Amino acid sequence: MLNVSDPIANHVPPKPDGKHAGTPALRIRSLSKSFGKFVALDGIDLDIEQGEFVCFLGPSGCGKTTLLRAIAGLDPQDHGTIHQNGRDISRLPVGRRDFGIVFQSYALFPNLTVERNVGYGLHGAGVSRQQRHARIGELLELVGLQSQSAKYPAQLSGGQQQRVALARALAPSPGLLLLDEPLSALDAQVRLHLRDQLRQLQRSLGVTTIMVTHDQDEALATADRIVVMNQGEIEQVGTPEEVFSQPASPFVAGFLGDMNFIPAVAITSDSVTLAGMTVDIPKMEDFAPGSEVSLCIRPADIAIKAPSDSIPGCLEGVVEASSFRGNFYRLSVRCARIEQMLDVELTGSAWQDLGLIEGSPVGVAFPPTKLHVFPRRP
Repeated sequence: MLNVSDPIANHVPPKPDGKHAGTPALRIRSLSKSFGKFVALDGIDLDIEQGEFVCFLGPSGCGKTTLLRAIAGLDPQDHGTIHQNGRDISRLPVGRRDFGIVFQSYALFPNLTVERNVGYGLHGAGVSRQQRHARIGELLELVGLQSQSAKYPAQLSGGQQQRVALARALAPSPGLLLLDEPLSALDAQVRLHLRDQLRQLQRSLGVTTIMVTHDQDEALATADRIVVMNQGEIEQVGTPEEVFSQPASPFVAGFLGDMNFIPAVAITSDSVTLAGMTVDIPKMEDFAPGSEVSLCIRPADIAIKAPSDSIPGCLEGVVEASSFRGNFYRLSVRCARIEQMLDVELTGSAWQDLGLIEGSPVGVAFPPTKLHVFPRRP
């Protein structure tokens, strides 16, 4: 597993060899796992490509950590197969799988120095002392901890401990890096800084990486692709832009950022009726006339106008509440016609131009290209 000739010090991503070129780094088929009567994974199919950074995203209990642990062999699946670089690892023990892992708690050895923690996985790997020392030095330089090598974990900050755990996972040059919510224990500012560092490090090394997270911003900022999970199943796989802008289900729409759900009824293949008002929606899924649907729109996509500027297709609303959020204002707008409160985001300049205060009447419009249509949620 160790490759001491890796160009890590020069930050040159390793190129896939001919044997693995074109072969997914990981291929998962029909993976299932239950704990008693609880189904944690239900027929998971997924391919992860060489050098990808993939985030498993979802709420607590959705199966994302169980899937990661099945890949690692820590919680083997009940059914299904896992292939890594074309090799069937479905039933291999943990020690025979090619991965490095960073846990939420970091799991550093408190009685070992930083240097010895990083080099722990190199012992017994047929590596000379000189090679081991060189590898540790490269990794500590890469994560910016070369001056901390003689310290113990208790002498480090949380962010520094996270970087030690990452360097230790990378030391044997694994083919796969697994990250189980590695930033969740850090405070907000440190988490943002290390999130960017982690992404840059992964790009420089080219190591295939899977990160489990429940933080939507974290997934959107780091991943090449996001696997959105819910109740043991995959709801959608796509780039951050795809899952955010083109959600495949009401769950994805509501989980990734805020979303307004507005009841409507389909009348044709490209239009709905909303409180007696017809709304044309391009590229709408073909619903049978009379089908109850939900129109979904993000708060920032709702158009707010002064009542005097209202045009056909606008609803009358009243600003019930507002709060300043730094770069924008968050409004709660009540629309009596649809008997619903809508969440709306306005830029600071738009708020000032409209001269809004709580109680102000407004016109509310839904740009058709920003609307998503799904079957009505129960």
